[in-house]
Amino acid sequence: MRCIACGAELILTKVVPDHTVPIRGVEHYTFICSGCHVTESRVVFIKDGREVDSPPMPTQAGRGIKRTPTVQDEQVAPMGLFGRVMARIRGH
Repeated sequence: MRCIACGAELILTKVVPDHTVPIRGVEHYTFICSGCHVTESRVVFIKDGREVDSPPMPTQAGRGIKRTPTVQDEQVAPMGLFGRVMARIRGH
């Protein structure tokens, strides 16, 4: 946003939600001008509101992580003729 007085960039310094109106998402923003250091206040409407305005999300316990077996964990049997043929068919 730009300063109305000098046109320099405004720096947001404070955000206060407005609980006096029945509409969710109305906030009071306080800015300070980077050029002339004038303080400006503006009322801003946020269309979807903030995350803190919404009801809390239900928490669920995460599923356990299954460890993938490594080559060291598996007992590798020597491949016979049938195993080599199947490996060729599979493309390994």
